[in-house]
Amino acid sequence: MPELKNPTQALTAALLLAVTAPHESIAAEVVGQAELIAGGMPPADVDRVKEVLEVAFAILAPEGQP
Repeated sequence: MPELKNPTQALTAALLLAVTAPHESIAAEVVGQAELIAGGMPPADVDRVKEVLEVAFAILAPEGQP
């Protein structure tokens, strides 16, 4: 994993890992970390990260495909 240089990168990585985790227990742990990171960020920055990830996931798995 590359070095994460700021909270935005850390939150992005945590949310990405949470969505792609191979097991629910791992996903739950990473979600907890993401919540801690997001708690220290301005809400607008958290929303921006979520919006970017939504677009990325929509590109990677277009509607109607698994």
